[in-house]
Parts: sequence; C-alpha cells; structure tokens
Amino acid sequence: MAAGARDVDVIVAGGGPAGSTLAWDLARRGVRVLVLERTRFPREKVCGDYVEPRGLRILQRMGCLEQLEEQTPLPITHSTTVVDWRRRYVGEIPFYGGSDRLPPHGYIIPRDRLDDAMLQAAERQGASVHQQTLVTAVHAASTGVEVEARRGGRRLRYRSRLIAGADGANSVVGTSAGVLVDDPRYTAVAQRAYAAGIEGDRGEAAFFFEEKLFPGYGWMFPLAGGRANVGVGILSETRRRLGVNVPELLFEFVERLRRFQPGCARLELCSSPLGGIVRTYGGAGHNYFDGGVLVGDAGSFVDPMTGEGITPAAESALLAAPVLQDALEARRFDAEQLAPFETAFRAYFDPAMTFLDLCACILRNRTLAPPWLKALARGCELAQAEPAFAEGGGGYFGGLDVRPFGILAHIWTRVAGDVVLAGPRSFGALLRQRGSNATTVGDLVAWQAAWLRSLAADPLWHARWTMDVQRKSVRVLSRLQPTAADPRAAGLFD
Repeated sequence: MAAGARDVDVIVAGGGPAGSTLAWDLARRGVRVLVLERTRFPREKVCGDYVEPRGLRILQRMGCLEQLEEQTPLPITHSTTVVDWRRRYVGEIPFYGGSDRLPPHGYIIPRDRLDDAMLQAAERQGASVHQQTLVTAVHAASTGVEVEARRGGRRLRYRSRLIAGADGANSVVGTSAGVLVDDPRYTAVAQRAYAAGIEGDRGEAAFFFEEKLFPGYGWMFPLAGGRANVGVGILSETRRRLGVNVPELLFEFVERLRRFQPGCARLELCSSPLGGIVRTYGGAGHNYFDGGVLVGDAGSFVDPMTGEGITPAAESALLAAPVLQDALEARRFDAEQLAPFETAFRAYFDPAMTFLDLCACILRNRTLAPPWLKALARGCELAQAEPAFAEGGGGYFGGLDVRPFGILAHIWTRVAGDVVLAGPRSFGALLRQRGSNATTVGDLVAWQAAWLRSLAADPLWHARWTMDVQRKSVRVLSRLQPTAADPRAAGLFD
C-alpha cells in the first residue's frame, strides 16, 4: 500500500490532458486527488499536437499557457486544403478570430511539453502525482475502489472512493469496468513523425485528402524553425477491410510531400514514426459505472471528423469534476449517483458531435472516395471565393461553433444549384473540351455508379453502412434547431 493512498478521494488513472485537467479541477474544489501515470513526464505521445482556440482557453484558465508560450510556439492562423495533390484552398482559417472569448489562433505544442505543463498545473493546485506507476487492474464498486499497480519491480495497491479512467484508448479502467467501447467504425489509426527542412515559417496548417487516405487524411502542422508534425490517419474499419498498412501510408505520404508540396523538397524526418489509435465520439457509451467515470480518449471524447482530442478530453474532465464532487458530498459512489455525467456531456457535446458523427459515417464508404473528393474540391473552390461559405459551410471540419442547420443550409443550397445547372455545365464542358470542379451530369452518373459498385462488392457491409447513415440522419434531423447554439463555443467557465 502506497503511503497516504488510503485517504484519497479520487484516483485519476492517466496524466494526459484529460487526467491533468480533472485532477486540477478536483484539487481546486478541495478534493483529495491522486494521479497515477504510467510514464515519466515529459514523454512523447502520438498526436497532431494541434491545440485549437477552445483548448488554449482552458490552458489559460489552468495557468499553464504562459509557461508554454515562453517557448514561442508558432501561432496557427492559416490553413491549406490539398485534394489529390492540388491546393484547393489557401487562406486564413475562416472561423478563427470571430469571438473575443477565444484566441484568434491555435498552437502546435508537442505533447511532451503540453502534457508536462498541464500535469504541473494540477500539482500546483494540490493534486498528488505518482509517475512511472502502471495501473494493472481496477476493482470498482459502489462501496469504493481498489487499484492494483506496478512501479519498477514493486506491486502496489491503492484505495479510494472513486476513480476516473483517463488512461487512453486502451483504458485499463474502462476494460475492468466493462464499459470500454471497441468498435472499428469509431476508431482511427494514426502514424506521425517530426520533420525538418521545410522552407518558410508561416503558421499554416495543411490538410491532405486523397483516395489512399480515405476515409482519413494527412497533415502537416508547422513548428518554428522549419520543422513540422507530419502524419496520416485512417479509419480502423477501412484498415481492417482493405488490409491497409498505416506505416507504409506515412512513408508514401512523406514522399509525396517532397514531390508535390511547396517548400518540402528537402523535408527529412527527424524522429522515428510513432503509431497510435483514437476512439471518436460516435462510439461514446454512458461512460459511468459503480465507482467511477471515463474521460478523454478512454470515453471516446474525440472529434469524429478531425480526430482532434486534446480539447474534448479537457472538456470531458471539466464536466466530470462536479459530478464526482457531488458523489463525494453525498457519500454515494454507485452508477446511479454518477449518471448525471452522461446527462452533462450529452448536453454539451451532442449538439455538434452527433452531426459530425453523421458526416464521418457518410464518409466511411471507401468506394465513394472519387466523387467525394471532387465534391470536396468544389467546396474548397467556393470557400476560396466566398468567405461566408467558408465560415458557415466549412464548420464541420474544425469549426469552433458548429451549427448543423447553418452548415446544411450553406451546403444544400449549393448542392441544389449545382444539380440544377449540371446539364448546361455538361454541354459547356464539351464545347470547351476541359474539365471543371462544378457538378455535371457525368458527376451525377459517377455517384450512382460508385454506389452500385459498393453494393456489388460487399452487399452485407453496404447494407449495414446504409442503415448506420439512415439511423444517424434521423437522429440529427430530429434534433435540428435553426437557432441552436453550440455549447462548446461558450465553454465551461463563467
């Protein structure tokens, strides 16, 4: 038994963004909290390292943003979207800078520095931290929690009233409690490395879409000094069905960056590639059980479209803290007492995340990649020409105030117009003998042909996918409210 552990109110398994934020918030509420982290910080972590403005707001409140800014991270204010290795959109990120409540930029902060700073903030607030302590088993019940762990060659036992699983996509806490969701439809597999030799020093995040990476994408997120975080991510379901080798995807992606991306001819990897997985919000279960809750990756708090998990992880922790505090004050640790956690996170995340989950579900069908990529190129063309469309219609990919009704209004208005003009455009294209991103009759035929190929290739999978799309569409449309705001835009602090 570790000294003093018997008197702990809450054990937090995992010291990443979710665990550190939860420990910080509980400690400031006067709760006796202990973090068990299996590694020694600072340590590397597979991630795009992108912290968007909502995440920076949380870091500022925790008191660690200034510390991180001392190393002068490159502010991310612009983005590039590359489709089939043609730059389709280049410009300012259209939904940054529109609110006084949020910074007008993001940062690329390597996880070794970010996580270390956040864990230090939790310690300064009064949380206890045991690093290099691997949780091996959890016995959680309504009467309390017992944790088995290992540090070096020692076997340890900890006791507490409650536990929070912030121990990642392969959560020991979630597995022990029987609530971890493991569904390849909602799991993404990624590989990333750091690269050097990139010309220029502009805060421009680049996103790359092509059939090899579908459904998924590649990224290049710049750091100061000609360095960048480069990586690829793809849906686990696709990887399994098609036998995709993700390390090879990264290698091929880096080669194409050198050939086609401006400023990357001398790009060289300066770290070994690392792989990992994330579980997205579409697979989120109720995330509570007798004796505890799951937060962060363990609870599937990850954006279904972008795979961004740093900010949702911290937000899930801020939602869990008052529920755990209430349970301690009531001296009740059963699942029913902790059920308000699901009520809270559904109210906060669902308005945006259910729509994003629908978008991700539609894109799961690899056979539809060619027409989807052409549609994306067309959308980027419109966004480049019309800032209002870029801000409204593009909000499904990294938007800070995701309003499904507004996004659908922008997109479907354009879709309807393109379909009406498909015939005249087809005739005009024949006369000009050149292609166009605008929709033609040939494009509509291509959609139908791709659909039929999908059905013929795997009828059972196609039927299940179609049912998933229909079920999620009904859920989104039944909740669609023209004036509804995204709670994540306002955040969780007064």
